[in-house]
Amino acid sequence: MAKNTGKPSEQEFESIWNKLGKSAWVWRVVDAAEVRGRTGKIGFTRSAPSDYIVAHNGVHFAEVKSTQDDTAFRFSLLRKIPSAMAIMILAAGGDYFVYIHRLPTNEWFRVPYAMIRDTEKRSLTWQELKGHRWSMPS
Repeated sequence: MAKNTGKPSEQEFESIWNKLGKSAWVWRVVDAAEVRGRTGKIGFTRSAPSDYIVAHNGVHFAEVKSTQDDTAFRFSLLRKIPSAMAIMILAAGGDYFVYIHRLPTNEWFRVPYAMIRDTEKRSLTWQELKGHRWSMPS
């Protein structure tokens, strides 16, 4: 299988929300890769709390991850600073979800960050996540 860059999953994530037209709004938070794409130079930006901010039946922060792992979603895919910000957002009463694209089965999962925060292990199996399968909102 080809190297997983995550970009196709991010594009699909945006497409899912954009199909809802005016009933949803998704904003991609600027990151160093975007700066590099726009300028052709290495870009430095502040760490962002998430990949996206989504407005649909409320507002939430959204981190998008993709994985080829057959058995579990490994927390090692989550970056340190956004994870710390996620905990602060939850403490302030905000909503934060990790959208996981399981590439081998083309399944999406919408996992509340609180579930990740409260898990003592360093991963969640697909069986543990089955109740968090996500399909296009309507």
